[in-house]
Parts: sequence; structure tokens; C-alpha cells
Amino acid sequence: MKRLCVGADEEQMLLRAFTGTAAPAREEPVDNDAQNAAEERERVERWLEARTQAIIFKQAVAHELGKRAIPYTQDVCKGIASVDFLIESGGKNLVLECKFNVSRDFDKSLGIAKLLLDSFACETVLVVVPFSGTFADAARALAPAVRVVTVAEAIEYAASFRQENSGVQR
Repeated sequence: MKRLCVGADEEQMLLRAFTGTAAPAREEPVDNDAQNAAEERERVERWLEARTQAIIFKQAVAHELGKRAIPYTQDVCKGIASVDFLIESGGKNLVLECKFNVSRDFDKSLGIAKLLLDSFACETVLVVVPFSGTFADAARALAPAVRVVTVAEAIEYAASFRQENSGVQR
């Protein structure tokens, strides 16, 4: 719709034409509604809690990489793509993407991992999760390029990757 319309007025006109309504529905303000305010606060608190857990999980992965003295770059951006961890060795790249909340949008995480293969010119993207489970079954079709692994498995894979590629140059 953004490509068809220049402004909000044009968007509303297009929506009215599509739905067959004469005028836009009037939205009732809910700012002063105590129940809505409480529900909105609870929703925001749940989101903040999930985001905090994801950050703590990512910090735990960084800590484990550091304990094994595996050099990495964190939060790397390249064009429209970004990765949590990039490990470079012998001219090759390994990407680690952390996914704490495996019950939310896991298919999207796998789709992102597939795109990162090309964006970061790597053979493997590790989707690092806090525990193993059936949610990882969808990734089996993408193996070996995309692997869903626990933190311990990711650290072992990264260590092997570094060792195997330490003398290799493209």
C-alpha cells in the first residue's frame, strides 16, 4: 500500500474503496481506560522480559566463546542483514544467530538463517538455542548449511571451525 499511496489520506481512500465503506471508522480513544492501560502495561512488561532474556542468552553465548578463546565479532551488519556473532577463520565465515524464545517465530528464524548464508558468504549458520527440542525438526531439511544447536554444541562447532580453517586462505 505504501507504493500505491503518497500519504495517509490516500491510504484511507484506497481502504474505503476496497472495503466499500463511505468513511473511515471512528476510533474511540482508550487512553483513559484503566483496564486497557493495565493490559497494555502487562503486554509491554512481557515484551521487555522476553527481550531481556534474549539479551542475557546472547551474553551467555559471548561468555562461552570468550572462555574458549574463540575470537568473534558481535552484532555485525552487512546491507540489510545483521548477525549476532561472526567468526572468521582462514578466509571463511561462520555465523551464530541466537534464538532464546524458540516458541515464537522459529520458522522465521530459519528463513533468516538461510538468507544469512548468502549475505555473509558462509557455508554454515548456527541457530543457537537454549535447549534441544522438536522445534528444530524443520531445520533438518536445511542441514548442513543451517544447524540448530545448543550453546555447548555451538562452542564445540566454532572451535572445530577455527581449528580446521586456521591455515586455509581463500
